[in-house]
Amino acid sequence: MFGIKTAIKNYLTYQKPKKISNDWQIFQLMQYFQADEHGHRANTQKADLGYAWLHYAFIRQQKPKNLLCVGSRHGFIPAIMAQACKDNGFGRVDFVDAGFGDEQPKKNWSGVGFWKKTDPQAYFAKMNLQNHISTHVMTTQEYAKQNPKKRYQYIYIDGDHSYEGVKLDYKLFWSKLDADCLMAFHDVMAQGLLDEGVFGVWKFYKEIATKKSITIPLPKDSGLGILQKVRSKK
Repeated sequence: MFGIKTAIKNYLTYQKPKKISNDWQIFQLMQYFQADEHGHRANTQKADLGYAWLHYAFIRQQKPKNLLCVGSRHGFIPAIMAQACKDNGFGRVDFVDAGFGDEQPKKNWSGVGFWKKTDPQAYFAKMNLQNHISTHVMTTQEYAKQNPKKRYQYIYIDGDHSYEGVKLDYKLFWSKLDADCLMAFHDVMAQGLLDEGVFGVWKFYKEIATKKSITIPLPKDSGLGILQKVRSKK
């Protein structure tokens, strides 16, 4: 797998990869994009990105051209992905969020409708990330229909957390992921019931996880699952 051992080492020892090594810069990113400290095992005061170190390290090492991020309450992970592209001098994130909030209580999965209330381009521009991210306020089905030929080298799934929802996102985008590249899932450990419904990412991830997968950490907090798409044998 591309750089996984190095990326995990960076995460476990908090060795900050080059470029995003200034604690004040990291603090600003985490504060501005309202990092979910519990969900990502992050710590703003210590400038510790938690799980986001993994995304940053993978992207810096793989240098993907096209990246996809599904779902984010205030943009923390898509911002980190865009920052990695910026530091690479290469790549762009397509960030897709339906913008659901309390007015869609069965669909929002703790979303607050933020992306329908703000100008995403201006929002990301305040941290100079606008050239490496495009925001699409729509459902993943709508986005996939509008971009049938788009392919990706890195995908992060953190949208609908029901079993049916995450399975749909997987079906929509797995075929669009290039061989040898990575698809990450947030909340692969989270179980229980929210107002929106029953957490189902853990169940779906368990069904599809293979020897080419990594689940970090075990068995604490929300969990992060990573799959690598194996190149087909001819």
